[in-house]
Amino acid sequence: MKIDLNEILYSVSSGLDAVEHELLNVRPGHCKRIAAMSIMLGKNLGLSPDELIDLAAFSILHDNALTEVNQEEIEYRKYNNGECYSVQDYNARRCIIGERNTKFMPFRTNNRDVLLLHHENADGSGPQGRTYDRTPIKAQIIHLADTIDNTYDLTSTNRENHGAIIYFVKSNAGRMFSREISDTFCKSFKMKHLVSLDVTHVDNYLRKATKHFNDEYSAQEVVNLATLLARIVDYKSHYTCKHSTGVAEKCAAMADFYNFSEEKRTKYYLAGALHDIGKLMISNTILQKPSKLNDYEYELMKQHAYYTYDILKHIKNKNMDDIVLWSSHHHEKLNGTGYPFGLKEDQLSHEERLMTCCDIYQALTEERAYKAGFPHEQAISIMREMVIKGEIDNNIVNAIDSVFSQNIKHNVPTTSILM
Repeated sequence: MKIDLNEILYSVSSGLDAVEHELLNVRPGHCKRIAAMSIMLGKNLGLSPDELIDLAAFSILHDNALTEVNQEEIEYRKYNNGECYSVQDYNARRCIIGERNTKFMPFRTNNRDVLLLHHENADGSGPQGRTYDRTPIKAQIIHLADTIDNTYDLTSTNRENHGAIIYFVKSNAGRMFSREISDTFCKSFKMKHLVSLDVTHVDNYLRKATKHFNDEYSAQEVVNLATLLARIVDYKSHYTCKHSTGVAEKCAAMADFYNFSEEKRTKYYLAGALHDIGKLMISNTILQKPSKLNDYEYELMKQHAYYTYDILKHIKNKNMDDIVLWSSHHHEKLNGTGYPFGLKEDQLSHEERLMTCCDIYQALTEERAYKAGFPHEQAISIMREMVIKGEIDNNIVNAIDSVFSQNIKHNVPTTSILM
């Protein structure tokens, strides 16, 4: 399957930013600004074009483990009298799990320990105790960019802010940042570069700063990417910690039933993994509410389907066009009562109808904190009632009944991540 990996990551970054804003109070556009600053510095440090592409990707993914560590800390508090992780432990866990999550991603260059060590200080005072000479250059670059964006409001593009940033980096040379990194940054980071980080300019800068390739990725590499993105979404709430992966697996099994080509099967698996990525934009107070949502909260929750569309539509890759529709229309109904667009039967393709049914079946059969999973027969019975109401496709429900009725282990994609 041909994809531009960084295009996908740039689009998904708005969801990652929403998570960091909610949990860490970072400013919108955080991930893209880190990517842009990292590219600026990486070029002046002599990184190759392929290294710059990977540097941008890792900048976007630098906190990919945040939702997972947040849920981990919630569990930790349950058994430790409400005590939270220390700041040092919290940062260390984000780095360790983030590194593990990206280990099998399809990158171009050697990126070992980049995320593991991206919070390390030059003098060894970081979470892992590594000095700059034992820390990969990409990790050092991301550390500087992340620190600057967390310390200064980079949406304020005035000379006072620029001067303060330069002074900060110089003052921390040899302590937070190596002298080489600090000197190179201070010599090369001009006022025009600060302007490029503004929300109105950063997208344009990123798309021009590195080469773009529609690389051919194997099915396994796409599965690894899908698994990482699904985990980020699912760990947003402990109620749905395996939902997106489960939907993706159901999509793969049904793709086999309908004899999709190998490439289409891979695309459909990715679409299943991405279908709920809009939930990254929904507050945890709603996602994790243990009781029934009120009408206002339910309307807010429904917005996640539109957010999925809004996030994915920015991917400038024709091979992703189908995936955008398959993913974002998973709450549409044949009779027009669905959301976010209120599409009707003649506006919904077979693949979109199938995604809706895979999502419903997975939600009904999976165990959650507030309910046990329904057995297959009960789930199908509920879905047949939806058929009678004119909401979902009868033929697809029959097919799902046939495929999953025997509780047979299906030939679904597996990933090396976390195995």
